Amino acid sequence: MDLEPFGASEKIHLTAFMTGRGRPGASGPLDGSGRRSIYVEVRRNFLSPFLATFDAPIPHSTFGRRAQSNVPAQALVLMNDPFVMQQAQAWAQKVRAPTQSFAACLTGMYEQAFCRWPSQTEIREARSFLSDQVALYEQEGQDSESAAHKAWSDLCHTLFNMKEFIYLR
Repeated sequence: MDLEPFGASEKIHLTAFMTGRGRPGASGPLDGSGRRSIYVEVRRNFLSPFLATFDAPIPHSTFGRRAQSNVPAQALVLMNDPFVMQQAQAWAQKVRAPTQSFAACLTGMYEQAFCRWPSQTEIREARSFLSDQVALYEQEGQDSESAAHKAWSDLCHTLFNMKEFIYLR
């Protein structure tokens, strides 16, 4: 994430479904160039579907308090949205250090995602998940490095979808 404050707005990422009169001429990057969402431009007729799913205010009127909901669409977005998948791949790339052990990489992930260490059961389940995913991707004909990266991306994606990641205590 780009933590630099201020500066120009980032263009909204336009999906294939965002059509109509007044459509901006160019689409912004899927990740908003790593900027916080307050720096992504808001177009009344071209709102971010991702942010709308998580109760982003609609700019047609004022809101005194942000709405809170827990609807199935939120879980579906976390499972299927290209932005979430892109971030899972980026996180997997960052945490997989060739000099670190599996346990060190997994512990780092749990510290970043949940501010705690994984339990022994979670370590065992993650190791099993990764080996199953690697075997699956290798059966599809991918080389071992690509298969390992995709498996780690899948693990990151899974952690994004855990209730512990979504809700603050």
